[in-house]
Amino acid sequence: MIKKNEEIWKEYPLNLGFATDFRIEFSNLGRMKTFSRLAPKGSIIKGSLQGGFPIFRTTFTDELKPKDAEKLQKLDKEIAELNAEIKNFGLKSPIENKSENLRDKLDDLKNRRAELVKTRSKLNTKFRKKVSKYVAILVHKAVAELFIGKPLDESRKFVIHHDFDKLNNNVENLGWATQEELTERQMKHPKVILNQFKKQFEDKKPNVRSTKLSENDVLFIKSKLGKKGVTMKKLAHQFGVSEMQIHRIKTGENWSHVKTVSELKAEMQK
Repeated sequence: MIKKNEEIWKEYPLNLGFATDFRIEFSNLGRMKTFSRLAPKGSIIKGSLQGGFPIFRTTFTDELKPKDAEKLQKLDKEIAELNAEIKNFGLKSPIENKSENLRDKLDDLKNRRAELVKTRSKLNTKFRKKVSKYVAILVHKAVAELFIGKPLDESRKFVIHHDFDKLNNNVENLGWATQEELTERQMKHPKVILNQFKKQFEDKKPNVRSTKLSENDVLFIKSKLGKKGVTMKKLAHQFGVSEMQIHRIKTGENWSHVKTVSELKAEMQK
């Protein structure tokens, strides 16, 4: 049994299809550690962000195929021979003393070298792409797979954060969900509620006769209604309005478009 705040590490399978001395581990607390020849004991990393979610991504490259490596070696040999010929060409006599034909020959050698270098670069990119594999691992999903396990229900393929904090990848904060559950949770996200709270003040005119109160005043009144020691008479006196106006705010007859965060949450849970 894992003790509270105890950190347990597990290796995440890369499934590259070829051998590598690189390894990556994730902990139940949501951290990640990589191992390589340069860091045999492991190094804690943060990775980068994708849509606000921590992610590890890199490209692994295997050894070139023998035929491809042979083609590059052949080009390297030709380039080396041209380099030697160009070097010797300049040693025989100063370039300014050479005839026009010799100058043309030197330019031809340099052009051939440039073409070979260009060809080699293109082939090298092509060959390495064939033996390369891009890897991207979302931290929250890796932690869920390693410490919760993949659910038997294949529709539950999304990992959610119970506290809506994308950076909190402690296994206790994670859970598997279906697409429907994920969509429903998004509507309860604090940012969504906050945006709706702000939106109620945009391009809306209060449906009240009195202009003594502002939206902020109404929010304050609503937050105080029902609290111990706070009466409608006191609130009416504080804001210079009648008790009837406070009553209408309480019942929703007036200022019904102005809602507190708790009211918005209650509406979403219906």
